[in-house]
Amino acid sequence: MHALGASLDLLLHADDIHASYDQRRILKGVGLSLHRGEILGLIGTNGAGKTTLMGVLAGSVKHDHGRITLAGEKYVPDSIAEAQACGVGLIPQNFHIDPELTITEAIFRGTFQSGRSHAELRDQAGKLIRDIGITMDPDAKVGTLIRAEQALVEVLRMVAEEAQLVIMDEVAASLPDHDVAVLHQVLRMLTRQGRAIIYITHRLDEVRSIAHRIAVMRDGKVHKIVEASKTDVDDLAFLLLQHELERISRPSGPAAGGEALRVSNFSVEEKVRDVGFSVAKGEIFGLVGTHRSGVYQLISALAGIRPCTSGKIYVNGTHVHIRGPQDAQRLRIGYSPDAADTLEPGTSIAEGLQQGAGAGAESLRDEITHLRGVAEVVHRMRINTTNIQGALSTLSGGDRQKVELARWISTDCDVLILSHPSRGIDIGAKEIVYKMLTQLSQTGVAIILLSSDLSEMVNWCHRIGVMRDGELVTIEANANTNEDVLVHHMLGVKFESGSSEARRVKV
Repeated sequence: MHALGASLDLLLHADDIHASYDQRRILKGVGLSLHRGEILGLIGTNGAGKTTLMGVLAGSVKHDHGRITLAGEKYVPDSIAEAQACGVGLIPQNFHIDPELTITEAIFRGTFQSGRSHAELRDQAGKLIRDIGITMDPDAKVGTLIRAEQALVEVLRMVAEEAQLVIMDEVAASLPDHDVAVLHQVLRMLTRQGRAIIYITHRLDEVRSIAHRIAVMRDGKVHKIVEASKTDVDDLAFLLLQHELERISRPSGPAAGGEALRVSNFSVEEKVRDVGFSVAKGEIFGLVGTHRSGVYQLISALAGIRPCTSGKIYVNGTHVHIRGPQDAQRLRIGYSPDAADTLEPGTSIAEGLQQGAGAGAESLRDEITHLRGVAEVVHRMRINTTNIQGALSTLSGGDRQKVELARWISTDCDVLILSHPSRGIDIGAKEIVYKMLTQLSQTGVAIILLSSDLSEMVNWCHRIGVMRDGELVTIEANANTNEDVLVHHMLGVKFESGSSEARRVKV
């Protein structure tokens, strides 16, 4: 590792940074430094202030107090554009690229060359792509790319912007291990060019494998900075949560209940072909597959979002037709989609946690009972707020995800389909989500779970089905499987995750 102590290498220094949002003090005296060629991991529970701090560095949030220097000069960016001009770029968690842009146009958008045509920039884009060692067609449309490839386009945009400091906020949150491994290779290449990276993630194994040092944020301050090579997941979890994680025992046998849902010879256009499986009452049934495997089309057809082309669905043994979301709801099938920020921006936290649709026009007693229930969920899921009547928009992204999850978990479903429920939430909340799902399954609800976090799947699910190229290639009983077996089936090739340097947190 480079001599990080050498002051020549110092790129960024922040001292006693304070910042507020919506009259609430978020940052309470943050201090950190970053050297050229370094990857600094940044971890913290939801609401600890990570995204606000990144906003201050990237020019979107003004700080109230404190001093920042960049390459030895005072740094007080007035806007994102000014931060960009100073060489600081941010890739946010929910970045969006216009699907109609070509990869070339997407790489150079927002840079000083953005006015030039695709034809003029194409060769330059091709060179950038080759330089970071990936295969991508500069003429292809962004809309044809999977999320992991779009993340690499965003990294290339940072290179085209000539960013010296690249901030990545939960960019790998729903990427599977093999895609994270490619992203890590590219980031290491950027540091060899002398760039510095701040890498925010909730995956503790991942941050250990990519970062040189790891800063732990707690309640608006950097609580501690540790050397990545001298710590482990349990130490990091303790620094974050101030208590040890409970050990989860994997489900060892099949779920005991009768059949809740069965599909046979199920096809969705050309994306899903002749799939058949059943889920028992009280079972947590996992589904995994790459973005192009058909797994998303399968679950959206079960939820009535897209039509199935052929095949049969049985709910509690009865043959049913699902022609739209209303049919699925009537059959008591709930669906929380990927990145489910489905609530209106002005919604209050209490309204966001309303149990299902039937929670209007209540008596005062009912309302008080409901608000007590909301307060209990807020406390239990550690949602960082002082006011349950406050707007959802005042919460951190991870805390909004917790509200969405709690709302679905409390609805009255027989079958609940959850896509990436732990995406963007901290490990303490993940532990609570697991307990809530387990309690829900114990009441006889069948849960279908999609996640790219394979160790989470192995820890939580009774059985795991693997989709590849539109087909269900295997259903693995928990006792017989591990992450490497699942990736082998997903890719159709052997993949040793031990060498990927992108292992997941074992919670």
